[in-house]
Amino acid sequence: MFKRIATLFCLTLFALAPFRAATAQQGQRLNLIRDAEIESTIRTFTIPIWKAAGLDPNGVEIMLVQDGSLNAFVAGGQRIFINTGLIMRTERPNQLIGVMAHESGHIAGGHLARMQEELRGLSTLQILETILAGGAMAGGALGGAAAGGGGGHGGGTARPMAPGSLMSFLKYTQTQESAADQAAISYLQRTGQSPKGTIEFLRYLQREEKLAINRRDPYLTTHPLTPERISAFEQAAANSPYANTPDTPQFLMLHQRMVAKLYGFVAPDAALQRYSEADRSLPARYARAIALYRKGALGSALLTIDGLLKEYPNDPYFHEVRAQMLYENGRAAESLASYRRAVQLAPSAAILKIDLARALLDVNSPGNDREAMRNLDLAMQQESGNFELWRLMALGYSKLNDPGMTSLARAEMAALRGQRSEAQTHAEAAARQLTAGTPAWQRAQDLKAYINSRPRK
Repeated sequence: MFKRIATLFCLTLFALAPFRAATAQQGQRLNLIRDAEIESTIRTFTIPIWKAAGLDPNGVEIMLVQDGSLNAFVAGGQRIFINTGLIMRTERPNQLIGVMAHESGHIAGGHLARMQEELRGLSTLQILETILAGGAMAGGALGGAAAGGGGGHGGGTARPMAPGSLMSFLKYTQTQESAADQAAISYLQRTGQSPKGTIEFLRYLQREEKLAINRRDPYLTTHPLTPERISAFEQAAANSPYANTPDTPQFLMLHQRMVAKLYGFVAPDAALQRYSEADRSLPARYARAIALYRKGALGSALLTIDGLLKEYPNDPYFHEVRAQMLYENGRAAESLASYRRAVQLAPSAAILKIDLARALLDVNSPGNDREAMRNLDLAMQQESGNFELWRLMALGYSKLNDPGMTSLARAEMAALRGQRSEAQTHAEAAARQLTAGTPAWQRAQDLKAYINSRPRK
């Protein structure tokens, strides 16, 4: 599997070998993807929508689920979960923007308020485990349990539970669907965008629904399609002065790159068929470079990505992919120059700093270890809920012989996992080892207080 597939216990980046997923009742699993380029692209598409909805873009999180089926849903306040399969089946940006506008309508409308309240205080790791325990099938597909059913929990540790099964708290009512659609229409209108992409996507889903006799994609289950919904967007398009507004060249390229990248990582064989050698476009070469790397043809992959870098030397994500190719093939020291360049070109992308720190720590030198910790400190400002960040923090502080900070990082890791006893033990050790009154010592005290304040399950 490719690097940034993460499990419930490891929200990490595209080049780590996959960890064993935490399991719910029937061995279910839900894999997340973290990718700086894809997340940036979706946020670029959606920030105008969020602003039109009165939402703070900094408060909305995009969670990419590595699954080929169609699905998108809101959970835990302002977290939008979206499957890679849905993204890959959109043909242009306006279609994906329509989906995001609809989900944003659910957030702005406060739909599923009771479930949102119960999940709001949980980490993403705990939300995912709760979703799985509530009845999700493997890979993010939804089970068919009736509303109100009791959900158990997996992994052998107590977790705060959402009411009922996954279906009971992800299945929107027709009233809420209509309200979210009307909100989406208003957001598209206010941002000068066409409703036609949403119509195209809804019609695609309708065709899928008719073909799926014994199986329904998750989106079809949680977002019931009706002729009235399609008609509402058709009427909006008929009345909109922006109905024929095209996607901008910038958005088209961002979308093509995103889809190409996902194909390369998730479906390399399909990528090599879809993007032939004769296709010399940027997205096609990007997809082939990644697919070749995933197929083990490192030399050809490096030649292809180096060709792109020759034409686009200041593209941070080409440097990132090149670094990943080297790192994943045991050439961590050689990957550092590309990782450093990627961070330099995209200084706001905290995920790239985590990537660089991982490679630095693998090279094993005190100077690299200190550089890694500087990058992790910067990344922590945006990724404080990232389990992989704290794992690397614990490793780095251990290598630098700082037991107090090592214990504090381990306490943060355990808290993210919801492992109350382990978090308490490490927080108490950190409080003993750190100098009283320092920010780190105070953080250890805060963790202890937080853990003690949580109701026992």
